[in-house]
Amino acid sequence: MPEKLPDYKSPPVVEVIAAVQFDPLPQFGIAEAVAVARAFDDYSVVDVPPALPPIVEARPGEPARQSFRLDLGSQPVRLLLASDDGRWVIQLQQDRIAVHERRVKKRPSFKHVRPQLRKVATQASAALGRELLGKQRHSAELVELIYDNRITAGKGWDKAADLHKVLRVVAPPATESEVPIEQISVAFSSLLQASGEFAGRLHVQAAPEIELQTGETQIHLQLISHRYSRQRAFTTVLADCHRDIVEGFTAVTTPRMHKVWERYQ
Repeated sequence: MPEKLPDYKSPPVVEVIAAVQFDPLPQFGIAEAVAVARAFDDYSVVDVPPALPPIVEARPGEPARQSFRLDLGSQPVRLLLASDDGRWVIQLQQDRIAVHERRVKKRPSFKHVRPQLRKVATQASAALGRELLGKQRHSAELVELIYDNRITAGKGWDKAADLHKVLRVVAPPATESEVPIEQISVAFSSLLQASGEFAGRLHVQAAPEIELQTGETQIHLQLISHRYSRQRAFTTVLADCHRDIVEGFTAVTTPRMHKVWERYQ
């Protein structure tokens, strides 16, 4: 039986994003975007901007590779769809499909996002007449999971220089320092493995921000897991990414914040 992951009654997560990068379609231009949009009649088109470049995680010691693909024909685009209540956002382009769940009435959850990604892939496949994320064509290449957290001041920390009260990896400011610290931000990555081999990276970044509507100071904490599929089912890799993020979140945040978020396992 798999070991239970850490969990909290009131975690600060505001958005969960699950995405799969796959062997690209021959093309994905306006015509394909329109066909997919028609298959999601309960969603509205938000935008059709240019496609994003592919995600590349270079092996340790290797130089970063150029992330582009040469396409013939129409300019590749990215289709953005949103549900009427704003809870769900879908992104689809030539080599990637993504599903966002945003906090509206309930907190977003991996348990919601994982089946929704599969459902969206099935609907998009039918609209395009090509199976996305299958074993034969357009199979999964890289899986991405993102947890977006907003930690409001007043519980466990107070000012923008208090990042050490939220993250264990940040040392408290030296009391003898003559340089007053206004704010602190941090970004780092950790190598991920599968069967002893390089599989991708966990990226963590945190910085103070001002919430525009309320004017409250927040810490924007984002955890991103990138894992290569290596011929495994994308749902299996997605579960690994979920473990990366939940265990990583608990490892990098402080016990005082775990009490604020009411950790129970």
